[in-house]
Amino acid sequence: METRDLRIFLSVAQHGSISKAAEELHYVQSNVTARIKHLEERLDTALFHRKSKGVELTVSGHLLLDYAKSIVRLTKEAESVVTDQGEPRGKLMIGSMETTAAIRLPSLLATYHRTYPQVELNLVTGPSEASIKRLLDFEVDGALVAGEINQERLVAEKAFEEELVLIAPGGVTEIGQLKNMTILVFRSGCSYRAQLERWLRNAGNIPFQIIELGSIEGILGCISAGMGISFLPRSVIETKNDQKFFSLIPLPENFSRMTTWFVRRREERPSKAMTAFRKMIVAEA
Repeated sequence: METRDLRIFLSVAQHGSISKAAEELHYVQSNVTARIKHLEERLDTALFHRKSKGVELTVSGHLLLDYAKSIVRLTKEAESVVTDQGEPRGKLMIGSMETTAAIRLPSLLATYHRTYPQVELNLVTGPSEASIKRLLDFEVDGALVAGEINQERLVAEKAFEEELVLIAPGGVTEIGQLKNMTILVFRSGCSYRAQLERWLRNAGNIPFQIIELGSIEGILGCISAGMGISFLPRSVIETKNDQKFFSLIPLPENFSRMTTWFVRRREERPSKAMTAFRKMIVAEA
């Protein structure tokens, strides 16, 4: 089996689509189809069920999946060991929560880029749950996440300590005024959302509606318009010029503290680019 074919196989499996895999890999679609067919002939088994829209892994495809991930990972690691000489260079993919990317990372990323200009640094934002999945699926090299880390395959190091506050429309002065208000949250998998839901269950104060929004600015805009409340780091508001439109309500300490962790795969030898990024993050702790 060729590593190139396994990379193509993994991309098709991830997207469930030959056309999307071709787009990601910058191949023509017929080339991706031909390489998958070649791999199936080499293994003498079908790896995908062809459907009217996309493809789906067969039993044999599922069996190959973890082996393919390991082979591609080890190939990448071998290349890194041989070529990773001198200054950090190459591609580095980092996952992050949107709040961390917006508030904590800009100056750090700027410093990293100035210090290591030969590194192609890419940032992928999303909820903690999604970032951990990307890390386990070898889609990112490291990730900044919050909440409990229960994966034995990952190493977690403290990056930032956040104070979470209840953010409400301006004029709200106490929690008692918040009954039956809508909560505005990121999509499922967000650690701050999970913490908010735990607090609401503990307080016995469950709003009648939850609205999911895709960005910090969207959540803050809706709060300032009086639409609802949210649960975010205090640092998010402290950087804003329009603080008068918001009320910050402190919460009990067991709900107001959350650690942001930098996580990476335990079994993988980090590249120099990764090691430099990790050192810079951990220095902030």
